[in-house]
Amino acid sequence: MALAGLPAAAQEFVELKASRRLAPSALARELGALSSQSQASPAPQDSKPLELADAVRRAVARHPSIADAIATLAQQSGGVEVARAGYYPQVKLGMGAGLNNSGGSGAGRGRGNGVLASASLSQMLYDFGKVSGAVDQSEAQVRRQQAIVLRQIDAVAQQTAEAVVRAHRYQSLAAIAQEQVKAVEKVLETARLRAKSGLSTKADPLQAESRVESARANLLQVKSLLAQSRERLATLLGGAAPALVAPLPQQLASELRIDQAPDASLLPDVLTAEADRRVAAAQLEIAKAQRYPTLSLDVSANKAMGGVNPATMERNGMHHTVMFNLSSAIFQGGAMDAQVRSATAAEEAARMRIDTARLNAGDQMRSFREQVAGAQARLGVLAERRRSIGEARDLYREQYTLGTRSILDLLNAEQEIHQAAADQEAVLHDLWESRIGYIGATGQGRAFYGLDNTTVQGMELLP
Repeated sequence: MALAGLPAAAQEFVELKASRRLAPSALARELGALSSQSQASPAPQDSKPLELADAVRRAVARHPSIADAIATLAQQSGGVEVARAGYYPQVKLGMGAGLNNSGGSGAGRGRGNGVLASASLSQMLYDFGKVSGAVDQSEAQVRRQQAIVLRQIDAVAQQTAEAVVRAHRYQSLAAIAQEQVKAVEKVLETARLRAKSGLSTKADPLQAESRVESARANLLQVKSLLAQSRERLATLLGGAAPALVAPLPQQLASELRIDQAPDASLLPDVLTAEADRRVAAAQLEIAKAQRYPTLSLDVSANKAMGGVNPATMERNGMHHTVMFNLSSAIFQGGAMDAQVRSATAAEEAARMRIDTARLNAGDQMRSFREQVAGAQARLGVLAERRRSIGEARDLYREQYTLGTRSILDLLNAEQEIHQAAADQEAVLHDLWESRIGYIGATGQGRAFYGLDNTTVQGMELLP
């Protein structure tokens, strides 16, 4: 902005100083960015327990990264129409005005101002594959973006499923921690009654109080982790997360087959790499076609409007031409050969990316499959451990009441049984996280979460 009354050097100094100043508030106003405070308030908390599949469907229905990918797909689709336009005639209309000085004598000849109206039509007849290569390249870019949309949907679905499992993990651990607090408080109450009756020393209530405080501290820590996981889930859902997460669908998990290798050619990463190869192949076709001429039919006509037509030297004269043109680039300093070499290398690189995508998918699939098998084996051992510790705890509680067992043994038994319960829940949710990882690595997410044959942000998903 110019500053009136200042010398040019001073104005330049002020403008330079302003260009080195950053103000986010001013930048937001200039860009028209919408303040988060002016956006709609989050939806009220739902009292119905949140199901895993429902959470995934809610997340993919609103996540902006998916909308971004779909909008880019629409942009790429427009590029196909632009490329196909090369098959059709190119029509141009124009009008120009200027001074023409035509020599000689005779009727209509002389110097004067004139307006010249013109029209031209050019139709490509044969170009050795230049236009078809451009169409193939644009269509391959559309296929690539379609694969990116699928990849983004799968990524959001996996992130949401992981967030649901994490929230359910801490929800279960919070319930176990709450039970531990109640159990230790019950031991404390028994210890106080025994100490008051003179059946035990005052040290017993003190030891029990210490364990109660420890259990309460553990409960607060788990609740903090639960709150963090719920906030992450609320971010993905676009509003307040429900108060409870429903039990994870064990029946649906039992239908998941991990002993059958999926078709890697259907994975979004492999499809993206394959589309990259198609793009490179089309670019190679275009580069090779540039070595050959282009045959076209060109028709043009112009008419002087109130002046002399410079083509016919007649006032208000009209001129038209019909020609077959054969044009070719004879020399470009080696650019055409370089383009062919570049496109060939790009196609080979895309082939390697296909192999890499298949290799990574197979590695992830095998890794998650082993994690699932290991977690399932550990669950059986932990269930037996929890049962045996529970029996020991009940026995210790009875013996402490009778005065034949120390309170320390009972407190340790209470801690062990709740630790066993927490370990069992941790392994169960580790199993679920491994399942979700396997589902994502094998491209089964859309089928597992019920997204096939549905519409996501205007995009119909089919198997």
